[in-house]
Amino acid sequence: MIAIILAGGKSSRMGWHEGGEKAVTKIDGKRLIDLVVNSVSESKVADFIVAISDNTPETEEYCKSVRYKTVVTPGDGYHDDLQYLLQRYPKFISVACDIPFLRREHINAMIDAFSSHCISITGAVPREIVPKEVIPSYTFVHEGKELVSCGINVVTSSKDSIPFLFNDPLLGINVNTPDDLRIAEKHC
Repeated sequence: MIAIILAGGKSSRMGWHEGGEKAVTKIDGKRLIDLVVNSVSESKVADFIVAISDNTPETEEYCKSVRYKTVVTPGDGYHDDLQYLLQRYPKFISVACDIPFLRREHINAMIDAFSSHCISITGAVPREIVPKEVIPSYTFVHEGKELVSCGINVVTSSKDSIPFLFNDPLLGINVNTPDDLRIAEKHC
């Protein structure tokens, strides 16, 4: 299975208008994209590709400079880009470029879960263990429990999907806003 690192968004929640792309933002001296690539590279994935768009010219330039493979998506939004990618890749692990605390173990667990279920899987963390100062971008309820989507998913064309729970509070931190960036820096 391959991993596709999603790095083609507009970073609009960061409040940046020009010259601010989330993937190349640094935390603790390291670019977000490099933190994610390191974890992906150490995992069981066969290969990885970085999904970029016209929204992310600085990210594209950086990826070329470090020789990360890229694929250009429309950049019209998360779901639209996933549908576009599914037309080219029938199954893959999608990883948001803004998960600073992602580890290879998280990715490997998702691959193992897919081997058992063969349907789409959403990585999640119980809301109750995520640091209180974090305001999640997306939560959902499963079996009466509020879960925080953590930006790592197995994507397939299956209509069915199951959550995969991680017991790692820091995995619930996605850098989507300036506050998220400060929180992530605090936890580094």
